[in-house]
Amino acid sequence: MEAADTSEDRRRSSFGRAGSLPVLAIVILLVVLGLLIYSNVLRNGVFLFDDFEYVVDNPLIRNPSLFADMTDPRQIGYLSFSLNYALSGDSSPFGYHLVNVLIHIANAIMVFFLLRIIMSILRPADSSVATPSDAGTMALPGLAALIFLAHPLETQAVSYVTQRFTSLSALFYIFAILSYLAARVRFEKYAPGRAAYSLLALSLCSTVLAMKTKEVSFTIPFMMAAFELLLFRNSSFSKRRFYFLIPFLATLIIIPLSLFGPEWGIMAPGRGVDEITRRDKLYDLFLRSPYEYLLTQFRVIVMYIRLMVFPVRQLAVYDLRASTSFFELSVVLSLLLLLSLAAAAAWCWRRARRAEPANAADLRLVTLGMVWFFITLSIESSVIPIKDLIFEHRAYLPSIGFFVSLSVVLLRLAGKVAPDADLRLRAALVSAVIVIPLSAATYMRNQVWTDEVLFWDDVVQKTGKAIGYNNRGNAYLKAGKYELALKDLDKTISFFPSATDRLAWENSDFIPVNMAKTYMSRATVYAALGDRERANADNQMAREMMMIAPGMSGKR
Repeated sequence: MEAADTSEDRRRSSFGRAGSLPVLAIVILLVVLGLLIYSNVLRNGVFLFDDFEYVVDNPLIRNPSLFADMTDPRQIGYLSFSLNYALSGDSSPFGYHLVNVLIHIANAIMVFFLLRIIMSILRPADSSVATPSDAGTMALPGLAALIFLAHPLETQAVSYVTQRFTSLSALFYIFAILSYLAARVRFEKYAPGRAAYSLLALSLCSTVLAMKTKEVSFTIPFMMAAFELLLFRNSSFSKRRFYFLIPFLATLIIIPLSLFGPEWGIMAPGRGVDEITRRDKLYDLFLRSPYEYLLTQFRVIVMYIRLMVFPVRQLAVYDLRASTSFFELSVVLSLLLLLSLAAAAAWCWRRARRAEPANAADLRLVTLGMVWFFITLSIESSVIPIKDLIFEHRAYLPSIGFFVSLSVVLLRLAGKVAPDADLRLRAALVSAVIVIPLSAATYMRNQVWTDEVLFWDDVVQKTGKAIGYNNRGNAYLKAGKYELALKDLDKTISFFPSATDRLAWENSDFIPVNMAKTYMSRATVYAALGDRERANADNQMAREMMMIAPGMSGKR
């Protein structure tokens, strides 16, 4: 057994040396491009939106020892903010933005290596296209990683400090899958040794970290099961291969326990904003309609797809009304499109059975990409109701699968346009045509993340939502532009509903706590303008609003 391991390691290391230079070149390209397209955020990025509640004004991140009990559902994300605070405090956003950008670059690099492993499994061992140094295992993974890195849809998960929850959970998610597949390849092809078991242990640890960072990580065991079903159909372990999933299935208790544990009396509740957020999730879960949310998510998923293909008119906060009937035309058309994509993915898998090895691998990659897309979307875009119907950062992890499928299609089209071109040349041409414009669009989109007034002005101009006016007014207030602040806060209050107990999705921001904050902001403006009578009246109104439902926060 040991001799077999040594021989195999020598063979694999020779392949690694053959392909090490282009691999290193792609990694360097990803690092340099990532730093360039996010350079304006690194230089001028500011705290925005919920950053003040979750980071700047959050006392929990100032004491890392408070996280020792690991009860909060997003414990690891908060701990990362705590480490940032220990290094640079909360006055300078640079360190927080730098970590976010580095996480995004690391995710793109792992997407590259994840695809290389998947392609090595898909392509037969006795084929001339099986070696890791082959152009096919470089071009397509490199293109998909570049698109993911450079796409402007990812800016909300990267440039928005608070959404480190999203990018960091993706980091652990991708690494968990990557380590799992690397371990499974060793179990299948080589004599399983310490390396295989170590990779499996790393995957399990990363799964736990992901689940303690954001709830979307609940799908990790299901993604692994999908890969077992589709990639290892001819496994030497036969049906026993699913035994590898047992420790990962055991982790499924982590997120429900974190959310419901305090309600069940088996763990203490959290503190501060993390506990408020947990309670708000339960509030949405039991008091909002899963049916309406599902109908709306058919439309939302199509919106995500549109943004992946045509990333224009991006928004930090969308103005979207919930669907209440299955027979709405937009719901029916959206569902038909999604079913068509699912059917196309299934067709690609079936068609691969009769295709040549290289073509079969491409067809199966299209299917696997769509499987990734739908599984990773299933927590936030299905029947589990969330107060906010749509956010761009929710497409961060799912977009990886979509971009994999898209990369296959783009390279195939490039082959038809330039049939005599080398695969790497095709990938370079596609990158020039696709990635360069995406990089420019990302750089420009990042401008809104460098100025609070500009950020909320973008929302006001594109949607006219009350939250845009409210937060732009607060930004003007911080800048000492009291007349502009008063105008925006007056506009915000004009949107307030007469009844505060309605659960309509479009009124999700009009909860008593949020409205009270608006009155307090306007009171501050009146005080700065010397109008003490109106300032006192608004402070009194704020106190009355807080007494209506003091437990509701509106946190996302």
